[in-house]
Amino acid sequence: MNKVATKTSGSSKSERTREALLLAGEELMGWKGIEATSVRDINEKAKQKNTSAIGYYFQNKEGLLQAILDRRMVPLDDDRRARWDDLKNTKGAKNLTLRDLVGVQVLPLAEAVLAEPAWRNYVLLLAQLVSAHGAPYQHLWRDKYDKTSGDIIAAMRNHMAATDDDAWRQRISDMITFSIGSLCERTYVMGRSGKAPSLSDDRYLSNLVQTATAILSVSEPD
Repeated sequence: MNKVATKTSGSSKSERTREALLLAGEELMGWKGIEATSVRDINEKAKQKNTSAIGYYFQNKEGLLQAILDRRMVPLDDDRRARWDDLKNTKGAKNLTLRDLVGVQVLPLAEAVLAEPAWRNYVLLLAQLVSAHGAPYQHLWRDKYDKTSGDIIAAMRNHMAATDDDAWRQRISDMITFSIGSLCERTYVMGRSGKAPSLSDDRYLSNLVQTATAILSVSEPD
């Protein structure tokens, strides 16, 4: 069940305009690419005749991108923390399995993506930001929204066969890349029309967590 709440806009014209720009920017930068999307594109998508609207609300395109991350990453971090706390209270911190931890890390985003088209736009944008290609934008999010993720990932290490620091970091990177990439692929299959893929959401989520766990569980090569 998706626990990540989408912030609702207020009733004022100013709030509606800001909301329209956020959604338009998220969709266009997700599907077209950050660099391929211009301020003009976003204004047109948001039906803003005032060409300085983004400058007024966000200063520039990077400011808009920062606002999108605030809107998405803060509730994701909160959801992960709540789920992790619930699991520790229920099972005990020492009794959590690697699969438990992977689920806490992966499911908040995955469930949101499956539930709402706007989150599907976001995951396409996120894939760009966390890749090596997105390095110029890492200052917008790194060490700002990932406190809970960092704590969960640190807890995962006790369950992982890889003990070498470089191998550990690569495993985590591969798990994150796979998880986000899988959500992007499902988003592309569904398209903007929301067409249902052959695998049900429940089976997809179970498979996502199982495969992500397997990436971290594989033994080190001899």
